[in-house]
Amino acid sequence: MSSLHAVIMAGGSGTRFWPASRSARPKQFLPLARGRPLLQAAIDRLEGLCARERTWIVTNAAQARALPTVVPGFPAAQVIVEPEARDTAPCVALATATIAARDPGATIAVLPADHVIEPVDAFQRLLARGSALAADDRTLVTFGIAPTFAATGYGYIECGEPLDQQEPQALRARRFREKPDRATAEQFVAAGTFLWHSGISVGTAAAITAAMAHNAGLAAAAARMLAACQRQDRDAVTRAFLRAPKTSIDFAVMEQASQVAVVRAALRWDDVGSFRAIETIGEHDGAGNAALLAGGAGVLACQAAHNIVYAEGARTVALFGVQDLVVVAVGDAVLVCPRERAADLKTLVEHVKASGRTDLL
Repeated sequence: MSSLHAVIMAGGSGTRFWPASRSARPKQFLPLARGRPLLQAAIDRLEGLCARERTWIVTNAAQARALPTVVPGFPAAQVIVEPEARDTAPCVALATATIAARDPGATIAVLPADHVIEPVDAFQRLLARGSALAADDRTLVTFGIAPTFAATGYGYIECGEPLDQQEPQALRARRFREKPDRATAEQFVAAGTFLWHSGISVGTAAAITAAMAHNAGLAAAAARMLAACQRQDRDAVTRAFLRAPKTSIDFAVMEQASQVAVVRAALRWDDVGSFRAIETIGEHDGAGNAALLAGGAGVLACQAAHNIVYAEGARTVALFGVQDLVVVAVGDAVLVCPRERAADLKTLVEHVKASGRTDLL
C-alpha cells in the first residue's frame, strides 16, 4: 500500500489521567498499552502496513521535545509540530498539507494516539479496506465499533445500506450523533443501526481537502498551508495555521461531507478516556479490583473490592476495607476518588490550577 500515510494525532493533555498525566507527560506517553506508551503502541500497529517514512506524529512543541525518550528512534523529520492547540480540524489540515506537498496522490489515515486496539492484524485489515474504499478520491471512510452498552461518553454513527458485499462490512454513514444522554444512547443501542464512532478515518488528500470546503475558514487556511508547505515556508505555514478556526475534524469535515462510508470494526477498542478504562485494560483479582502497574509498583488488597489502582515506581499500594475507589500513586502525588467520579478529574485539575500548584501540572 505504497501511497498510504498514517497521521497519529498526539497533542492532547489527558486531564482525566491526572496526576499520572501532566503537561510534559500527557496520557499518550503513559504505559497504558500492556506496559508500552500508548503512542508507541499506535506506531507499532502500523508496522508492515505503512512505511516508517510515511508515518507521522502531530503534536505540540513541548511534547515533540520529549518524543525521543518516549518513542526512541522515531524520525524527527516525521514529527509535525502544531504552533498552538486549535482542535483536530486544523491539526488534520496541517498534516494533510505537509503530506500533499510531497505526495499529492497520498491516502491518509488519521489515528488518535491514545487508543488501545487489538488484534493488530484485524486493525490492519480495516485500514486496508478503508484505503480501498477511499481510492475513488471522493469517499471519506471512518470506522465504527458495535456498542456493547449505552455509552454516553462516545459519539455514534447511524448506518445506512451496505456499500458492497465485501468484508469487513462497509455501510453508508447517514449521520453522526455527538455524545447522547442515557435515554438516547439506549435508543441507539436498541435500534441496532448505530455504531460507536472510533475517531479513526481514511481519505485521500484530495478528498479531505475537498470536504474542508464546507467550512470556508478552514478551507482557506488549508489552502494557504499547502501553498506554504510546497514552497517550504515555515513562517507562512504558521500564519496560515493560526488563521484556521478552532473546531474538530468530525464537526467541520466528517459530519458535513456528502460521501462518507463507515466500516464495521470487529476488534477490541478502548479510547482510554479515564482511569475507568483500567477495568478493561488492566489486571484483575478475585475481588473485582483492577490494576495497571509500572516500574516495579505493586498492590496488596485485603477486604477490598471493585477498586481501580494505577501506580508507577517502586511502591506498594495497600487497600484495606475499601471499595469502589480510584487510587493513583505516581511521583509527587497521590489521588483518591470515588470510582464513579473518575471521568470528572478535569474539575480537580482546574482546582489544582486555581490553587497555584503549577508544579503539579
